[in-house]
Amino acid sequence: MGPRGFVGPTGETGVKGQKGEPGEAPDDSNQRVAFTVVRTGHSDTSTSGATRLPFQATETLLPGTSFDLETGAFTCGVPGTYVFMFSVCKYPSSSRLYVHLRKNGDVVVSGLSNDSSHFEQVSGSAVVVLQRGDTMYLTMHGRAHSNSWHYTSFSGFLLYPE
Repeated sequence: MGPRGFVGPTGETGVKGQKGEPGEAPDDSNQRVAFTVVRTGHSDTSTSGATRLPFQATETLLPGTSFDLETGAFTCGVPGTYVFMFSVCKYPSSSRLYVHLRKNGDVVVSGLSNDSSHFEQVSGSAVVVLQRGDTMYLTMHGRAHSNSWHYTSFSGFLLYPE
């Protein structure tokens, strides 16, 4: 074999090929996550700030959304950015009601009412980034009230999948 030769000039541009077939859009049906749960019982009392607030009914629970009413916990199945909101009615005879929105046990946001003479709503909201398996739930200290009018509720939805 002899030595390698010189590189020649660039050739002319060829004819453009035909347009390809359209691709398939990803199935995002499993990317829709949303829930609203409510309390229908009259009241729950807690003397510990770590008491989970359970719920009795779902108003909205999209297919594939994982919410356990008994433990009051949402478990993330689709990683992404979520929005959570809560509203808890404080019973008037209770001196204070603390409500904490927790991610895997850590407090994200809290609400407080310390007026013992009136029913009051304690509410909060947060935007939270979750990974698969993370849990979100409410804890309370005091006395929460509800009934068939659903004065106590917890909602969440996927804003952006990861």
